[in-house]
Amino acid sequence: MAAAARSGPPEMASNSSISLGLLVRLSLRSIFAHRIKLLIVGSLLSFGTFLLVFGTTLLANVERAMETSVTGSLTGHIQLVSLDGTDQLAFTGPDAGSDQDLGVIESFPKVKEAALSIPNVKAVVPMGRHVTIPLLGNELDDAIQELRDAVDAGDPALTARLVRKSKRAIGLILDDYRRRLTLLSNSEEIEEAILDLEKAGSDELWARLETEPAEVFEFLETRVAKLGEGPSHAFIPFIGTDLDAFAESFETFTLVEGEMVPKGHRGFLFNKTYYEDVFKNRIARGIDKLHEARSLDGRLIDRDPALQLQVKQLAKFTSFVTRQLDPDDAVELERKLDELLPGTEGDLDRKMVALLELNDENFDRRRTFFYEEIAPKIRLYSVKVGDHFTLRSSTKAGYPKSINIKVYGTFQFAGLERSAIASAYSIMDLMSFRDLYGLMTVEKREELDSIRAEVGVAELSRDEVEDALFGDVDDAEEEAAEGDRFAAFQLPDVESDAAPGADAGAGGPIDIAERVAAIAGSEAAAQESQQETFTQEELERGTVIHAAVVLEDPSGLSQAIERLNELSAERDLGFKAVAWSEVTGIIGQLIVVVGAVLYITIAIIFLVALVIINNSMVMATMDRVSEIGTMRAIGAGRRFVLALFLVETLVLGGIASGLGAGAATALTLFLGNVGIPASSNDFLIFLFGGPALYPEVGLLQIGIGLFAIFVVSLLSTLYPARLAARIEPVVAMQAKE
Repeated sequence: MAAAARSGPPEMASNSSISLGLLVRLSLRSIFAHRIKLLIVGSLLSFGTFLLVFGTTLLANVERAMETSVTGSLTGHIQLVSLDGTDQLAFTGPDAGSDQDLGVIESFPKVKEAALSIPNVKAVVPMGRHVTIPLLGNELDDAIQELRDAVDAGDPALTARLVRKSKRAIGLILDDYRRRLTLLSNSEEIEEAILDLEKAGSDELWARLETEPAEVFEFLETRVAKLGEGPSHAFIPFIGTDLDAFAESFETFTLVEGEMVPKGHRGFLFNKTYYEDVFKNRIARGIDKLHEARSLDGRLIDRDPALQLQVKQLAKFTSFVTRQLDPDDAVELERKLDELLPGTEGDLDRKMVALLELNDENFDRRRTFFYEEIAPKIRLYSVKVGDHFTLRSSTKAGYPKSINIKVYGTFQFAGLERSAIASAYSIMDLMSFRDLYGLMTVEKREELDSIRAEVGVAELSRDEVEDALFGDVDDAEEEAAEGDRFAAFQLPDVESDAAPGADAGAGGPIDIAERVAAIAGSEAAAQESQQETFTQEELERGTVIHAAVVLEDPSGLSQAIERLNELSAERDLGFKAVAWSEVTGIIGQLIVVVGAVLYITIAIIFLVALVIINNSMVMATMDRVSEIGTMRAIGAGRRFVLALFLVETLVLGGIASGLGAGAATALTLFLGNVGIPASSNDFLIFLFGGPALYPEVGLLQIGIGLFAIFVVSLLSTLYPARLAARIEPVVAMQAKE
């Protein structure tokens, strides 16, 4: 009998299959018998699973979309930068606007060969990030230049028309200066400007155009053109690169208008969004932005204060249209405005203001009128596709450099057309970039070295240059300067036995200032000798600032970086490989921050859940003392009771986590069909990889969520289960008594 009591009833025998089935049945009965426990514990587990699965799925999709945005438009998956650089390469954020010391990669062909030896590397694209300023004229500059071209071409009809156009523009500017004279007390400069404008508008001056064109144009270009409203001196961020390799390697690259720069030619491609924002006529661009807001975002002018403010601002820029018109076009436009807006009083500017009083009812009609009747009569872009324009920048050594380059077309990155971040950079050929930045090809360096050898230059440190220019420095300063070589600035040796001030042609030392000028002139001459066309070999030879590496499989990013760094060390190539997230500034770190916030939030929720579940299970254990004691009395061992409590929580966790994961999956599938709109926010467009994010369900995230709930459930039940297992059978009998 004692043996029978110890062995227990058949249901509690040691057979594992019977015990597991019994445990599950008892667990389900207990769960539904204790509804408070079911509600509290189940809700916590279900919500935690939902948050973890949906949050990590959304985060993974955003990270993948942003990686596509960045690696497909700017950086590639990896950037190779020089080990000698003192600053971190940054394409976005505050650091991107600073003058970064990135060093140089001395031999791009060797770097490219090493990178392409890695199986996962698809392409290596040479790059250099820089900023330049376009040198542009104003409307009056353009009118005078058009007139000069007509005179040079010997076209009397066009010349007569452009004379009328120039005189009209000068008259409008004269009216503006006369208004300023009535408002400002310090009027000497304004009075002088008025005298020049009055002379420029006089019949006497224009009568001399046929007999003395050089004197007329000299006066107009030096004294009058500068009085027009100046153009916006916008900075143009750009990337110097191998244009063909760039277009081929970045798959979202799309040519919008114009043509690709012919292979082996110098040329410039504007990013379409930047081009529209900066170089398009201000009124035209304002109308375009209103059209985008209405057609793409569904916003209404009558209900949107921000759009109403944009409409009011358009009235400030009517002169950007009226000053470009010749008299015949101005008369014709005024007549058509009278037909469109009958009863409008005032001059052409006043009627243009009336035209630009836009609302939802009249917008489409007036926009059509602008592009059909006004746009063909004005210069719609300050730089047109097909034009040559001048770019000025500072070289690496700090001196200014200008180049004249042709605009071949515009491009954009598919899906990121409205993202200002993805549209920040235009591109030019690498040879022109080297000129602007002061980098040298092998040929240039050899030529300059030969020039220096002929005049007998010596490499000097910074302090040695100061010593040569301004006098001796003390020994401490000379020691501090040791090793700090400034190779771009070298001076010929000075012969100590020569007489001060001896003539250079007689074999004596030349003046320091003359030496500096000679070498600067030599470098400038070497750069100006650059041919308009070049071979692919010439393009790739020489130094680059950094290079983009595009991978076949982005999941192998860390392995590729590790291997690239190993090759750099083995072959002494002088570069290091950094991931795309490290060179995109604060944007690249955003995912890390968002992920940290998400995981901290989930950890707090799970910690709270663990405490609540633990307390709930302890209370449930106290309420079930009699039940547990009875089971112990009929033969259930401590392990059985322990297993029963663990299985109860795991079954409840399985049900709750299944519901939470199911809800997260359903929501993800729904959003994957309808999309999460970026709401015209350019940052979100960049983050989402387009105007909307379409998340996909991730099995990995579901697995992580279920595993996390399993762990939380197990940890929160261990103490109550051990407490229940220690209840003795006598407790049940005492409770009944």
